Amino acid sequence: MTIRRTAHAVYDTKYHLVWTPKCRKWIKREDIGDKAKEIFLEVSEHYGFEIQEIRVAEQF
Repeated sequence: MTIRRTAHAVYDTKYHLVWTPKCRKWIKREDIGDKAKEIFLEVSEHYGFEIQEIRVAEQF
């Protein structure tokens, strides 16, 4: 991620987000995990932020 600049500020903000669905068994299916990744990438593109790494846990 690059340093962002505005008229009165320079910043580099990073967040660590862990998303845990209530019923995790369903996400073991590969197609659902892929769809979740796709949705997160679409959201990041829409709001203009960068996802550096994205993983879906395969075993619990």
